[in-house]
Amino acid sequence: MSTKVEPRGVIGAPSPAATARTDDIVIGLGVTSSGNFSTAGLICVDGVLKDADVQASALSISRGGEFQGKANVERAEVFGTLCGEVVATEQIVLRASAVVVGKISAPYIITHRGAAISGEVKSLERRPEVQVPPVLARNAASRSGLFRRPTTFSLLAIGLIGAALGGMALGRMASHDVPAPAPAVTAEIAQAH
Repeated sequence: MSTKVEPRGVIGAPSPAATARTDDIVIGLGVTSSGNFSTAGLICVDGVLKDADVQASALSISRGGEFQGKANVERAEVFGTLCGEVVATEQIVLRASAVVVGKISAPYIITHRGAAISGEVKSLERRPEVQVPPVLARNAASRSGLFRRPTTFSLLAIGLIGAALGGMALGRMASHDVPAPAPAVTAEIAQAH
């Protein structure tokens, strides 16, 4: 049985060849299917997909799912069994329950402890990353405001101020009539950030 997803015609819509479908295709649990599948969306295999020839944006093989055939995708994630060949343009992730028999190829291949591989693993050439000069990277990081990574000094200062404020609050709770002294912030901590 061959299954091909074809777009439905709409008056005034571009021809099917001119538009890429983004439908997701799911092979459900307990379902066995075979054939050619093409979509710009996701193909999720919860059941069994045999003798497959797949073109998709993403391929996901669930735990208990089984894929047999060839696939050309951007990304693939395997929890179940993969028998055949998968070529990904971005990455392949093999989860701990994955069993691979065949050939996988991608620029990035992530293998979790427990995944079983019997076959060929090929790392494809990675696209060049955009390189930012170190001076610009430092300036961009210093302007990132609230979302920048805290430094050791800022974490220390936050911890000390928090401890002082916490102690002050505990002191106020113990005795309502005696005000607690203001926390002392040293110039060294204040200059840390």
